Amino acid sequence: MSDLEIRPRPTVGLSRLVGLLVVLMASILGPTSAAAPAPSTAPAPRRASRASRPAPEPARLPFDREASTSIFLVGAAVHVGNGTVIEGGVVELRGARIVAVDGPERAGALPSGAAVIDLAGKRLTPGLVAAASPLGLVEIDMESATVDAERQDGDPIRAGYDAAMAINADSSLLPVNAIEGITSAAVTPRGGLLSGQVAWIDLVAGDHVGIVARPRIAAAGTFGSAVAGSRAATFARLHEVLDDAALLRDRRGSFDKRQTRELSAHRLDLEALAPVLAGEVPLVMRADRASDLLALAELARSSPLRVAVVGGAQAWKVADVLAAAEVAVIVQPSLNLPQSVDQLGARLDDAALLHAAGVRVGITVLDDPHNARNVTQEAGIAVAHGLPHEAALSAITLELARIYGMEQHYGSIEPGKVANLVVWDGDPFELSQWPRQVYLRGQVIPMRSRQTLLRDRYRDLGRFRDRDE
Repeated sequence: MSDLEIRPRPTVGLSRLVGLLVVLMASILGPTSAAAPAPSTAPAPRRASRASRPAPEPARLPFDREASTSIFLVGAAVHVGNGTVIEGGVVELRGARIVAVDGPERAGALPSGAAVIDLAGKRLTPGLVAAASPLGLVEIDMESATVDAERQDGDPIRAGYDAAMAINADSSLLPVNAIEGITSAAVTPRGGLLSGQVAWIDLVAGDHVGIVARPRIAAAGTFGSAVAGSRAATFARLHEVLDDAALLRDRRGSFDKRQTRELSAHRLDLEALAPVLAGEVPLVMRADRASDLLALAELARSSPLRVAVVGGAQAWKVADVLAAAEVAVIVQPSLNLPQSVDQLGARLDDAALLHAAGVRVGITVLDDPHNARNVTQEAGIAVAHGLPHEAALSAITLELARIYGMEQHYGSIEPGKVANLVVWDGDPFELSQWPRQVYLRGQVIPMRSRQTLLRDRYRDLGRFRDRDE
């Protein structure tokens, strides 16, 4: 009976088959049995394939909430993040979003009884972004129980590893970085040629349900010779995996029937690369050597892939090629002392040279979730070596949001974007400056972390001395 339902003979119509089944059941049950209702002839609903029908990008993020009242931030020098500065600006917040951004003329036309925060003499910037960071995946590097940054199976192809599933919202590192102005992070797994899927989070400590603003915003990996023994072999391996991901996408039916050749990676890892192949999310690769950067630029030029580079110690040597291929580069300007042969030639003005060549530049702190907050110092180093000030601010806010495809919601102080904002007394790139207030999704956060609690607890050491006496 099940065979008939799944593979009906072409000479028997569906209605005729249903009638025959009803007669057969009636003859078995006998005339005194109640007749069973005929099965529905409507086809069963089909579940959409995730690979072939990606869900449309939502206009709202999961944490968006309705709000009827506004808060007005008035009087600050508003550094929008796109190079614009509005002196004495007025920024209206409602719920988790920025509603309006105006000049000083708006200050005299606020609604009666409005909630106003006076920021005269302050600077207001977008919330800072920690890019290519294991923040939320690593607490103590030397304690394996607190490390979820990579898949430990030895396979270099780990594209299906989803960082969003392992974010620790109780990490003490979230408030440590949030009170220093880091409001969002592109949480990135590590290890292997293809490390896994990047998640965009806001640093809302303790919010286990809402901390992830959007999962799977990029695929991350590491390029070089370590995976396959040589760079040529590594590049061939990457091409093989991408080709197999395309084959699985285009011939899924044949794959399910075992009518395709053997694939080079696990099905789940290849499925995870479908948005990368379509250019919907970027492929963000760690690479420093000029030859690696040229190979990635060629990959971007010859395919629909959106490619970005993290590290880029020698990127200044091939800046024009990267610009022509529209390959973005995320750098850490202070890393001018080579830690490997691949980083020979690293220089403090790398960001400035890339920016001058037309490359999209982001700035971050690599591999250190404890000190992602030092990104303002990194930006200051870039400014000291030729990067324009507002370009440096954009490199730690809007440009990073653009690289990861989140610019619709993050990176600048513009209407409709998430209200992640930082209030400063002076230039954020000066080491003597630190945030006075931080807004996360429209809410002021307490300027408190495990470090400040320990500071306050042991500030007065005299009381412990008196106790001993």
